[in-house]
Amino acid sequence: MPSSPPRLNRVSFLHRCFITLHLLQTCFRLGPVSAFTLDRVATGASSLYYFPSSNHNHQIRSVSMSSSPSSNLPRVDFDKTETVGSTRWMRLETLSYTTADSDTTTDTTTTTIRKWDRAVRTTKQSENSIDAVVILAILKNADPTKDEVVCVKQFRPPVDAYTIELPAGLIDADEDVAAAAVREFTEETGYIGKVVDVLPASYLSPGLTNESASLVRLEVDMSLERNVQIHNDQIENVGLEGCEKDRGLTKLLLPRVGLLDALHELQRKEGVKVFAALYSLALGMSVSEAATGNGAGGNTK
Repeated sequence: MPSSPPRLNRVSFLHRCFITLHLLQTCFRLGPVSAFTLDRVATGASSLYYFPSSNHNHQIRSVSMSSSPSSNLPRVDFDKTETVGSTRWMRLETLSYTTADSDTTTDTTTTTIRKWDRAVRTTKQSENSIDAVVILAILKNADPTKDEVVCVKQFRPPVDAYTIELPAGLIDADEDVAAAAVREFTEETGYIGKVVDVLPASYLSPGLTNESASLVRLEVDMSLERNVQIHNDQIENVGLEGCEKDRGLTKLLLPRVGLLDALHELQRKEGVKVFAALYSLALGMSVSEAATGNGAGGNTK
């Protein structure tokens, strides 16, 4: 008997849809998102999630923190950080953090010191510095349904497989985010890009590491001779570093419309693994396409 579709609270799902639409607005300069559009996104995603019967009169509530001394907990005490081991590029640390435990029967609060292991890049400049850039570049076509997303394919030893990713790379010590994005994009794909948007730091695996990355959107001027030559494979991309060449890094152009289906097809045919941010972007596009009727909606199976 087939398993039931996953259940997800409608309010929280609409909230996630709104965040997705906000990201799509930022990346593709879409118009303002109305409540009607948001509801259409939820309707378009009906094949992805099952919502129990309910009306739409929900409210999203925020919970205020107590003004008691324990309201600034949990908190990490970085002075007590222990280094477990280190290599050239990575360091394993054990953190100490304090939590507040309330006893409602006695109206008292006690604190507990707990431990958490994390991985840290040795190149990280400070606790809140941004480690890397992830680049979103779309090659525009006269027919918008034929736009292409610039991706890269490369072998990744940690997962023992080839991956499909957005171009990305570490920020050098003397670089800002925008400069790093332009440099990494040219190194990995050969294209010359121009920065359009820079998003704040985001965290892909905060339960494991404090590594952060900034998503940067670039425009690619296809009137530039170099970009045309790279696009048509008339010249070789000589910007790849040695380890990237060794792992077979190549540029890969995927359709913007139907991106989710294209990723599924690559997984089926080649057994590749997909970068989480790229998959999230593809799913957001698929939901938007299904809701607005703009292009083909992706199949999530």
